[in-house]
Amino acid sequence: MENGREHEEARLIARFRTGDMQAVETLFWRYADAVLAYATRLLGNRADAEEVLSEVFLRAFEGCMGYRAEGTFKAWLFRIARNCCIDRLRQPRLLSVEDSGEPAQGDDTAEIELRVAVRHALKRLPEEYRTVLLLCDVEEFTAKETAEILGRSVPSVKGMLYRARTALRDALSEEWGDET
Repeated sequence: MENGREHEEARLIARFRTGDMQAVETLFWRYADAVLAYATRLLGNRADAEEVLSEVFLRAFEGCMGYRAEGTFKAWLFRIARNCCIDRLRQPRLLSVEDSGEPAQGDDTAEIELRVAVRHALKRLPEEYRTVLLLCDVEEFTAKETAEILGRSVPSVKGMLYRARTALRDALSEEWGDET
């Protein structure tokens, strides 16, 4: 993040911590798409992710006075998102809504097959492996930021990421019938 943006964010966060609704709204629009995308990937459907997005910012606003600014605001927000997703996954479901899997316009068959294979392989992994893969490889958080989100040490995250990537590779090999 460039220096000017860091200062702007620091001012927004200071205002956020006082409960300034305009700062809350600005931060919401700055991070809403990223949180929604992360929650959608973790939960497997957009409808639940949209509900989680609302819950994330509600919890963030309720916890704004307790935010200590020890790490990045984004990492703190994603930790809340992760916890909200875990809560959502633990809730009994009346109806399961899977993401549509509809290909985007212009996707070729090989790309569609790859996406489907990765989605199936990810579903077979333990939740903690899916989480670390999504945070590090999809959301592009550093190991330090991921450790902050997960409440773990950096070496623990690096080890878990290595095991998760290995498990994903193995799951993809099974998905593709050991073609790789």
